[in-house]
Formats: sequence, C-alpha cells, structure tokens
Amino acid sequence: MEKCVQSIIVGSLLGDGWLNQISPTLKSVFCLKCNDKSIGYLEWIRKEIRELKPSVLKSVEKYSQHYFYTQSREDIGNLRKIFYPNEGKKIVPPNIKSLLTDPVSLAIWYQDDGTLDFRSKYHRNALIATHCFSFEDCVLLKDTLQENFGIKVSVCKCQMRGKMYYRLYVLSESMDCFVETIRPHIHQDYAYKIR
Repeated sequence: MEKCVQSIIVGSLLGDGWLNQISPTLKSVFCLKCNDKSIGYLEWIRKEIRELKPSVLKSVEKYSQHYFYTQSREDIGNLRKIFYPNEGKKIVPPNIKSLLTDPVSLAIWYQDDGTLDFRSKYHRNALIATHCFSFEDCVLLKDTLQENFGIKVSVCKCQMRGKMYYRLYVLSESMDCFVETIRPHIHQDYAYKIR
C-alpha cells in the first residue's frame, strides 16, 4: 500500500473508518460511511485510495447515509492487527507516533470526528471526539500531536447520553499551527470546520 494511502486509512481509523476481517484469511477490508451531506467527501476519499479498489457507493436509505468498502488485502489485515488487537475493540496502537506523521492523517481524522467551537471575535478552538478510546489512548494521541506536529492539546471529559467520554481540545496557542497543518487536505464539504 502506498504511504499516502496508508496515511488516509490511519486518519480515518482514528475517526469514522473501520476494518472488517475476512475470515478465515488474514485479509481485511477498509470501510467508511458518511451522511448524505458529506457525499462529496466520501467520493474524494474513494478516489484518493483507488489503489485499494473501493466499491461503488452504497446507500443506507433509512439513515440517509452512503458507504463503501475496499478490496480485501493482507496489508489492510496487518493494520487491523494493530488497531484491533482484542478482536472487535478499536484502540490507539502503541506505535501511533510512527503512524500518525502525515498532515493528511490529521486532516482526515479531524474531518471525521472534529468540530470547531467558534465564537466571532474572541474564540476559535478545535475539538476532536475520541469517545471510543480510553483515557490512556487519548494521552498517547495528545503526546503524538505535540511531538509530531507541535500541536498542544488537552484531554477533556464530556458527558453524552449520561456517559462520560474523552475528547481532545486544541489549545488556543496551537490553533493557527493546527489549521495551517490540515488546511491543504480539507475537503470543501468540511471547510466550515476551519473557518
């Protein structure tokens, strides 16, 4: 798999993407689903990873969503081993610092799971939902963003539907660096996330 394609997959795995193993082989497929408002983004990702031979977009009409999946491959299966070591539960792999090095990975992750807290004239901070990851995973991501991109974030608690989750909050002093790092890789469907 080309490095730029792997970077997209890594960013998406931190966000909305997932990997399904094709039993009984070691091969897996990469899958991504978006709501219909972001269908242009989904098509863009499909085009960028065409070497993985993605399917045509398929609809989930009940939920106004579309998705695709790729060809099954062993190199995707290798990624599944590190992101899903406990069969079924996605984690942040211990070697994330060597995987999350390309700005495109960060941009894909933010487009999938990020929001911009923007108040005209005095406030602009990015948040990245990390609800499926443990506190330890979030600290590892925090350290990775600082070390690999010079972006400072804090790990915050948030409550949703009565449960506590974690998310990453980009500190004000790092917002300009964060936006300039990801701007070249932001699809027009998500331009509002960087204002």
